[in-house]
Amino acid sequence: MKPRRMKVRRAKPHLALLALALLPVLALATPAPTKLQPGLWQFHYHSQVAMAGHSVPPMDKTSRQCIKETDPTKLPLMPTLPANIKCTAPDMQSSDKGYHVTMSCTASEPHGMVSELDENFMISPNHDGSQIAFNGTVQQTITGAPVPIPAALVKISAQGHRIGTCPAPKH
Repeated sequence: MKPRRMKVRRAKPHLALLALALLPVLALATPAPTKLQPGLWQFHYHSQVAMAGHSVPPMDKTSRQCIKETDPTKLPLMPTLPANIKCTAPDMQSSDKGYHVTMSCTASEPHGMVSELDENFMISPNHDGSQIAFNGTVQQTITGAPVPIPAALVKISAQGHRIGTCPAPKH
C-alpha cells in the first residue's frame, strides 16, 4: 500500500505543472475583439416591439456615417438619449464573439410616470473589422400611469459594413 500512496503523491506535482502550462493557452482562447476599419460605413437597423394586447409594426432604417473611432464599443449605434433618461454605466464583457453589454436606464415621464429599461446587447465585429453586428433587447416597464401599461420587449438588430473612405470636409 505504501508504494501506491507514493505514486499518487508524485502525480499531484505533475497535475499542477500541467495546469500552469495550460494557463497561456486558456488566456489565448478569448482574444480581444477586432477594431473597426475607419471610413464610410452603412448601417441597417431593425427593431420589433412586443407588447401584450398591442400590435406595433417593425421599424427599419438605413443610414451612413463616417467612422473615425475604431473601438466598436464607442460606435454610436444608439440614438442620443433625451435629458429625461438616466442610465447606469454599461457593464461590458469581451469574448471571442465580441462585446456583451448590459445597462439599466430610468426615464422620468410626464404626469409622474417612470420607465425602467433593462438593456442587453451583443456587439460583434468580424475578423478584419470591416463589418459589425449589433443585436439585443430592451425590456421596458412603466409605473405610475393612470391606466396600467403592459411591459414591452424591444428586439433591436443592426448590421454595418465599411463602404469606402469618408468624404472630404467641405469648406
